[in-house]
Amino acid sequence: MSISALNTALTGLKAAQQALNTISSNIANASTPGYTRKILPQESLVISGVGSGVLTSGLVRNVDLALLRDLNKQISLTESVSVQKKYLDSIQDFHGTSEAERAISSQLGKLADGFASLSSAPNSPLYLNDVLNAAKQLASKFNDFGRTINQMRNQIQGEMSAGVVDANQIMVKIAELNNRITTLDSGDQSTADLEDQRDIAVQELSKYIEITSYVGQNNQLVVMTKQGQLLVDSRARALYFQSTNLTPNSYYPNGGANGIFLESPSGFELTANIGGSLGGLLELRDENLPIYQAQVDELAQKMAERFDSQGLRLFTDSNGNVPASVAPPAAVGYVGFCTDIRVNQTIINDPTLLRRGTYGETVLDGSNEVVNRVAKYAFGAFFAQEATGDTDISASTLFASTGMTQTNRLIGNMDLTDYTPDLDAAPNIAAPATFTLTIGGVPQLITVAPGDTATDLVTDINTAFGSNVCALNGLGQLSFTTTSDITIANGTIGAAGMADLGFTFGTFPASNPALTIQVGTQSAVTVTIAPGDTAADLLADLAAIPGLSASLDTNGFLVLTPTLGGDLTISNANGDPINTLGLTVSNVAHNSFRQSNLGPNAALSTGILGNSTLEDFARSMVSDQSEDHSFNKDNLEKETSFLNTLSTRHSSQTGVNIDEELSELIRVQTAYTAAAKMISASEKLFDDLMAAFNF
Repeated sequence: MSISALNTALTGLKAAQQALNTISSNIANASTPGYTRKILPQESLVISGVGSGVLTSGLVRNVDLALLRDLNKQISLTESVSVQKKYLDSIQDFHGTSEAERAISSQLGKLADGFASLSSAPNSPLYLNDVLNAAKQLASKFNDFGRTINQMRNQIQGEMSAGVVDANQIMVKIAELNNRITTLDSGDQSTADLEDQRDIAVQELSKYIEITSYVGQNNQLVVMTKQGQLLVDSRARALYFQSTNLTPNSYYPNGGANGIFLESPSGFELTANIGGSLGGLLELRDENLPIYQAQVDELAQKMAERFDSQGLRLFTDSNGNVPASVAPPAAVGYVGFCTDIRVNQTIINDPTLLRRGTYGETVLDGSNEVVNRVAKYAFGAFFAQEATGDTDISASTLFASTGMTQTNRLIGNMDLTDYTPDLDAAPNIAAPATFTLTIGGVPQLITVAPGDTATDLVTDINTAFGSNVCALNGLGQLSFTTTSDITIANGTIGAAGMADLGFTFGTFPASNPALTIQVGTQSAVTVTIAPGDTAADLLADLAAIPGLSASLDTNGFLVLTPTLGGDLTISNANGDPINTLGLTVSNVAHNSFRQSNLGPNAALSTGILGNSTLEDFARSMVSDQSEDHSFNKDNLEKETSFLNTLSTRHSSQTGVNIDEELSELIRVQTAYTAAAKMISASEKLFDDLMAAFNF
């Protein structure tokens, strides 16, 4: 019994000593990052059904593995957002605040203001120089933005390379810890401290790539990508990434930008949804920054094109050309144009071209024709005004296809209402008096009967021709309106009598229809249409008007467009050819901004309204990029807050609580004291027993 008691006391004393060591270690490492509270498991020692003391086993950690996995995932999410911040901050720094007026949109507005000032004094060397300098500054701003984006993408490449190296080193460390833990575990030795180190390494790895994990045989941690690809068990599978020098035309995949693979370029590709800082960097490299590049390229190309369409090639590429618009889904041919755009060298050499234009049109000295056209249309929502017909004139003559006619309006010069009570009161009219009136080849004898008034004469004439060819106007004058020649011949009325009616004898031919066309502020040109004219004749006459393009569309309708954009004014010079041709003037929109199929691989979208003015698009571009920055900032705050919450919860559950350890210390000290007393009591019993034998 005494031996059993002694054994119990000895095991209790040993357990207390181990517990004291554990508590001491916990307290000493309370502030050590990654250290988890250790617990010494104890169980009763039972021999032949009789309790014989206490047994201890290896130290175990107080860790919630599910919470630890959530923490690692949140570390990846936070790092993915965090790594983007400095790059998006740089984009915002480039644009500057609205007060600073450094953004491309502000520079574009300054150029528009320059043209507005130049319009008031087109020959002013000061204003010409102001516009030229504003254009240079704007082109330089485009260049700087393009270079900034490309530099960022290459900087990201370098950061990715460094990140892959770090991640690979961490995975090697995890594999080494796995092997050491397996060795200790197989020898029933404690692996708690090594597991802490392994957890710290896994958290470090989570910063670079989002992972999942589980504990396998022999306490070995198996680490995988979130897609399930094995990264680490007893050995590490290295990430592979080859950095390349990126240009605006580089893209991923298969466009010069490489992805991240497992172990080799031919291994499993991890690029998509890799998570962590590497995932955040890839998103910037392959999505955000290329979209920004596409936006600014689109603005640069449309700006150059719209100036060019108004007869002023102000912006060009290095070869003096303006890249052409391309209809989707075809890839655009101006990727990286923002880096290359510049002010046309011919304008730098001769700034007066800002007033005169660059296409050789004749502009009078002091004219603001080109300047006004640029100010109104290059910066506006429309390319030009265009007149379009609604009648097919492609077949037969214009008169036959449209119902167009000649016009003849003959008006007398006498107020017939002055003759009262009737026409007999006229000095030289002695009724009955006659004259012959021929309209449309049909002669009619007209008689001025005794007692006839001017109204009676009108009625007689209209009755004779069976239509209303004659009327009294508001001045009491006799007027004829017809589509034919008018011939007035004498009967008995005589020349003096005819003069009393306001006319002379003779033939008065009908006039051909005509319209007046004015392009911009140029002199108006009148085009006359003869009865036998065809569409070809009309197009030839219209083509002779400087600055006007005339054609028939697929329906045979007439289309009139200023070749260099701008205003178009049409009016009837004779007759009503505008209505018979069905011509209406409307605004013609510019080539709209491309919204999709952008970038070198025709796979990007700008997310900006296509039918915009230059300034509206520029403002939308800056605003869109600012929204990305704001979203990143808000998202980072949200993810960081949640990470701190999980980290705090993890620390409170796995970390060392000094008060709790001190309480445990008191309990262990009490147990230690009790075990020591049991040993003392057992010793006394043995001493008494030995004394009895000696006696």
